[in-house]
Order: sequence, then structure tokens, then C-alpha cells
Amino acid sequence: MTEEQKQVLLAEVEKLHQRNELSKTVGPDWYDPGMMEYLDQSDGTFDPATGSLLLRFETRGTRYEGRTEQIESVHVGDPLKIVREPDNSFNANNFRILTAQGRNVGNMPAELCNVIASLFDEGSLLIDSAAVSFVEPISHRSRHAKQAILFLELQCSIQQ
Repeated sequence: MTEEQKQVLLAEVEKLHQRNELSKTVGPDWYDPGMMEYLDQSDGTFDPATGSLLLRFETRGTRYEGRTEQIESVHVGDPLKIVREPDNSFNANNFRILTAQGRNVGNMPAELCNVIASLFDEGSLLIDSAAVSFVEPISHRSRHAKQAILFLELQCSIQQ
């Protein structure tokens, strides 16, 4: 991993952390539905001493391919599988998110995929674990909601 790659990765980690920090300074009436909901569920930390990275982020693409229905049976703490998808027609850097049973529940946000993919491919970044950190199935949301909400916590290691 080059120093430039590391700085780009750490900038994305900081963006996630800043969303969490913002949640502590604004009231619930400030949230913009679809853009600023669940700020407190996002976070990012990096420990330079151990090379460990923690990313908490919202899954993308939950409205498509029956994913919202799949999320109905997902619970906080459930393990997830992160699968690299270099042949994805929308983004060759994509990572798909699957339940332990192999059900597709979405994708990693493109901005994270675009930073992590090359590091993952070269072996500089290892995914140690992934689990559901927050879930709000569509059956628990407003009747106007179009998709379920799913956040995951990703534990990674940077190989020095």
C-alpha cells in the first residue's frame, strides 16, 4: 500500500466518523430523510498501532433484486459475507453483501468500494469480519418508505 492509498482510505474512514460526530450535535428534526437519517449508525476508526480498521456504514442497493424482502429476516449481530465482484457491470470495484445463508442484501457504498478494492485485491487490506450493526426492515418503517435500512460493521486489517 502506498502512502497515497493509505491517505485516501483514511479520508473515507474520517468521513464515516464525521457522520457519527455530526449525529451528536443536531436534533432529530434536522435530519433530511434519505440523506441524513441514522447518522449515529455510521462510524470509522483506524488504530495505527495494530493496523485495525473499523467501518460502520449503510448498505446500498437494498431496493433492488428482492433485497428489501431478504432484510426482513436479518438481525443485529448476524454475520455477513463480503464478496468481491470485479465483473459487476455497474462498478468493477464492487463488494456484494450476503447473509450467512448466501442471501443478497446489498452492496458496499461505491465510495468505499473504490478505495478498498485495489487494496483488497493486492492483499494490503484483509476483511476480518462483517456483521449487521443496525437494521430497520421495511415492515417497521413508514408506509411511505421504499426500502429497508441495513448497516454493517466491517472489521479489517491493514497489512504493513
